[in-house]
Amino acid sequence: MKKSIIALSASVVLSVHPGSASAQTAVTLYGVLDAGIDVQSPSSSSTAGNQSSLQSGISTPSRIGIKGVDDVGASLKVLFEIEAGVQIDRGDSSVPGTLFNRASWVGLSGDFGTVLVGRQLTPLYSALYSIDPFELGMAGNAGNLMHLGGGNLNGTTLVGGNNLMLENGGGSTAQNNSLRYNSHDWNGFSTELNYGFASQSDSISRGSETGATLYYRNGPLLMLASYDGINNLNDSHKFQTTLVGGSIDWSEFGLPVKTNIGYATNKGTDLIGGALTDSSNLLLGLRIPVGPHEVLFSYIHNTDNNYGLDANQIALGYTYALSNRTTLYSSIGEIFNKNSANYTLGNASNTGYGVRGFDLGLRHSF
Repeated sequence: MKKSIIALSASVVLSVHPGSASAQTAVTLYGVLDAGIDVQSPSSSSTAGNQSSLQSGISTPSRIGIKGVDDVGASLKVLFEIEAGVQIDRGDSSVPGTLFNRASWVGLSGDFGTVLVGRQLTPLYSALYSIDPFELGMAGNAGNLMHLGGGNLNGTTLVGGNNLMLENGGGSTAQNNSLRYNSHDWNGFSTELNYGFASQSDSISRGSETGATLYYRNGPLLMLASYDGINNLNDSHKFQTTLVGGSIDWSEFGLPVKTNIGYATNKGTDLIGGALTDSSNLLLGLRIPVGPHEVLFSYIHNTDNNYGLDANQIALGYTYALSNRTTLYSSIGEIFNKNSANYTLGNASNTGYGVRGFDLGLRHSF
């Protein structure tokens, strides 16, 4: 039995790291396993009770993937990645009916930058992730009130908008049929450009998505501007989000604090016959790392200029690094809805049940 296990392990190593076959190719198997307990309660006006559950992907979505690089010479490399979201509490896919729901793409990288084709996260998602202290997870997930980009074809509508989650929610921030360009760094500036084809037989624009992010990085300073636009399926309207923000790591100046800020506007609709949106979001946050400990805090305000469906979210989190790959985490948060707004306190993989919540979990990456 022991010999069989050793033989199987050797087979996996050779297949995942085929260095003996070609020194030019590198293939990596990776993943994240995240699970914890989530406790939520509804608003005081609700007659429903509290809800406690064991959930997968509270701080970051659980997933497993394979990525690789093939150096074909002349400064040209072939890249690929396939990544499947998993629910480790149930042992199935995080998006029923799909396999590699988080990423499945292939591309080329060279002196010109990187061009990728396939299913990929939107530039807006990556931009908001980089300035959210909770990195779009736990009770402080900025995606509870802010748009993450992308959409999901569902019958005759393109579903999107605020509170759009990547895993178990109403849509997907991973864009199908997307063509992506990532530039090299140029004096601190870099850009991501994305076009998502809707694959409609009679139109190239109906249901398509356009996204772009411009980054500026200079030591402890990060600044960004991002755009995401989704056409609905009859080209009558477009849902557009524009985000500007940044962060500063003050440890370079002797203070163990990283501050974050973001401001977004949302206009239009990606639903056929849907009500037009005119809203804005403000995000303020900070991270305080002290050795293996880190404290997270964020405040997010949503202003609805049409119907007054405003909301505020406040969250406090804590992480403890047991090792470079394993982290304990916990957070508490609350959403204050106004005028019948119905935002819920979601996390990295679940849209949430109530407006007040607490979570405690464990994350391991490999």
